[in-house]
Amino acid sequence: MKTIITVILLGAISLGLHAQNFTLKGHFTDIADDTLLIEYVRREPDKRVVSERIPVDSNGFFNYSCNIKWAYNAELTVKSNGYKSHIFLVPDESAEIDGPCAYWKINGTAFYQRMDSINQMLQPFYKEFDAAKSEYDKGMADGLDKAVLDSIKKAANMDINKRMWKVTHQYITEHPNDEISAAILLSQDYTDILPAIRMLSPEVRNGRFRNYIDIIDNMFSRLDKEIKAKKSEKLKLQEGKLVPDFTLKDIDGEDFSLHSILGKGKYIVVDFWGSWCSWCIKGFPKMKEYYDRFRDKLEIVGVACYDKEDKWKASVRKNNAPWIHVFSPDGKTEVRFGVTAYPYKVVVSPDGKVIKCFTGETDEFYNMLDDVLK
Repeated sequence: MKTIITVILLGAISLGLHAQNFTLKGHFTDIADDTLLIEYVRREPDKRVVSERIPVDSNGFFNYSCNIKWAYNAELTVKSNGYKSHIFLVPDESAEIDGPCAYWKINGTAFYQRMDSINQMLQPFYKEFDAAKSEYDKGMADGLDKAVLDSIKKAANMDINKRMWKVTHQYITEHPNDEISAAILLSQDYTDILPAIRMLSPEVRNGRFRNYIDIIDNMFSRLDKEIKAKKSEKLKLQEGKLVPDFTLKDIDGEDFSLHSILGKGKYIVVDFWGSWCSWCIKGFPKMKEYYDRFRDKLEIVGVACYDKEDKWKASVRKNNAPWIHVFSPDGKTEVRFGVTAYPYKVVVSPDGKVIKCFTGETDEFYNMLDDVLK
C-alpha cells in the first residue's frame, strides 16, 4: 500500500513540475524585502488579467513560474517604488534577470540571451527618455512654464523615438525568422508595424507569439481602416435630421439597407459594436430583454465594426442576439455616423429622424427607450 501511495505522490509531483513550462528567476541589486507584482492578460480560453504578487527576499532574490500556451508581455511593478518594466513570458523557456530594477540584464535560455542583446542595444535610448523626463520634472519643480516644458519634452521624445524606431525596424527587416522580431514589433513607427508583421516568417507568425501578433495586427489594421475612412468620408449624422442610409452585407451575405426598415412604425436602434468589445457583449442580455419585450415597437440593427467576419458571426451565434446584423468592412459607416467609442447606439424615430446617440452602456439609453416605447 505504501508503495502505491508513494508512486501516486511522485506522479502528482512530476505532473505539477511539468505543468510549469515557464520560469523566471531574479535578483534586484537595489531592493530587498519587497514585493514584485507580475501582471499579464491571458486569452485562453477567455480573456482575464493574471496578477501575481511575488515576494522579494532580504537579498533581492525572487522566483516565479507558470504554465502558459502563448507568449505574454508581462508588466513587472516593484511595490516599494512603483517602478515598472516589462518582460515576455515565453512557453518552454526560462529567464534570469539581475541588476537594479530600472536597468536589469536578462539571461537564461537562447531566446532570452538574444532578448538581452536587443535590450542592451536599446538601453541608451531608454536612458535618454529618463533624462528627458528628469529635465522636465526639474523644470516643473523650478516653476518654469508648463506649456514650454511640454513642447521641449515632446520634441525630445520624438527625436529619441525616431532614432530607436530605425534601429528596431532594421533588426526586424534583417531577422524575419527570429521571435525577437515579434517581441519588438511595437518599438517602431506605427506606419511600419503592419508591413513588419507581413515580413515575419510563417514559423514566427504562427508560432508561440501568434496570439500577441494577432492582437497587434487587429489593432493596427483597425487604425489603418480608421485613417483611410476619415480621409474618404465625413460626418453626416445629425440629431433631429434623417438618419443617413447605409447598405451593408447581413449575416446571410445579403445586402441590407437601413432605410428599407424606415416608415414601418418602429423605433430603430443602430448598435455599433464588435466581437472584440467586452462592454458591447456585456450589454447584449439587457438589449435582448428590451427587444423581446417591445418587438412590436422596436427594431435593432447591429453593425459589426473593425471585426473579422468569422468572429462576428460566431459571436452573434454564441450570444443569441436575434435582431438584424450587418458587417462594416471598411470603417466608412462609422465615420459617417460619428462613432468614436464602443458600443455606440443611435436611436431613430419611426419616421427616420435621429433622436439621440449614446456612447457606452448607460442607464440613460434604457431610460429613453422606456419613455418612447411605453
